[in-house]
Amino acid sequence: MSWSRRIRGTGAPFVLLGWVLLLLLLAGQQPSAGRKPPKRRCASGCTCTKDTALCEGVKEIPRDLPLNLISLCLIRSGFTKVLEGSFQQVPSLQLLLITYNSLELIGDDAFVGLIHLEYLFIEQNRLEAISKNAFRGLKSLLHLNLANNNLQTLPRHLFRGLDSLTSV
Repeated sequence: MSWSRRIRGTGAPFVLLGWVLLLLLLAGQQPSAGRKPPKRRCASGCTCTKDTALCEGVKEIPRDLPLNLISLCLIRSGFTKVLEGSFQQVPSLQLLLITYNSLELIGDDAFVGLIHLEYLFIEQNRLEAISKNAFRGLKSLLHLNLANNNLQTLPRHLFRGLDSLTSV
């Protein structure tokens, strides 16, 4: 007998909460001391500030993003899968917003290397499946939002190892 959990969409309030959290995160950041990482140009289809990138209408998850990004928003884009290591190029991320995309699948270790990620919003997509190891290694994750997707069930043990998680 397999264990599963039913998912219900919670609506627009969480989208608004996501944007509010993003603004709060940006307002509270201080420049880091010490050696600065090499600068990368902002990826095509994205708008970047010192530590934030907003990517809209991109066909795939951008690879050419600044190393010191703290917030990344992927909106109205065409990619359908988030596969292993999709965000390894931005290890400093604390907030990741993936909303209003064509996303259907999140594979094993999709967020590997994001040890500082605290807020993950995967809302308003076509998400139908999440691998049981999709969120493995997200030890700092506090808030996860999967609202308004096509999920019917979640894999058993999906949240194993997410000891900091306080809100789903």
